[in-house]
Amino acid sequence: MNRYKTSIIITNYNRSKFIDRAIRSCLDQLLFFNSETEIIVVDDGSTDESEKIINMFKESIVFIKHSQNRGVAAASNTGLANTTGDFVIRLDADDFLNKMAIYIMSNILIENPDIDYVYTDHFRVNEMGFKEKRVQLNTMELLYEHGAGVLFRKKIFDTIKGYDETLKNCEDYDLLIRVTSKYKGFYLPIGLYRYYIHGENLTLNTERENYKKLVRERYGL
Repeated sequence: MNRYKTSIIITNYNRSKFIDRAIRSCLDQLLFFNSETEIIVVDDGSTDESEKIINMFKESIVFIKHSQNRGVAAASNTGLANTTGDFVIRLDADDFLNKMAIYIMSNILIENPDIDYVYTDHFRVNEMGFKEKRVQLNTMELLYEHGAGVLFRKKIFDTIKGYDETLKNCEDYDLLIRVTSKYKGFYLPIGLYRYYIHGENLTLNTERENYKKLVRERYGL
């Protein structure tokens, strides 16, 4: 029987308050007997206590540190370059996964070779991790707005390459437009990704709309 590996990329920049939770949610994933995960944490030049906390998990993860801050796209590409899995998913350091996330999503890809990526709804949570609101990703535009938590077949990155490092925001928005134009996805309307809203989220950045406009113009949308 074939074995399957899922690579989980956690990108971190000054999220020492939350990185422990993100990593633990990956370590706690329930898996099929023929499945495994690798957890790749890319620290993008943090200046807080992130490295100290990440090193607490050094026996269970792959830890890569940028010497200076290069942006989420660059950190994501570093993670992609170091993955060895069949499937890959990106997790923001202030978010976390339901313990069934990889079990459910990877099985969809294993059993359906015609599907190239899987995504689910999100739950917005408070600082303590308690659910506050379910966010349905039942349109393409909503998917583009919440790009983390999508499980891809790794091989699709041989074609679409990685994240555009010239974008300091909307890097997921851009990547997903490229993915969805070429590959078949599957939407599962259950909430497996936990998303924390706070004042420093990139999705709340005032420059986001400008980057989104740039990306949409690039693809004639």
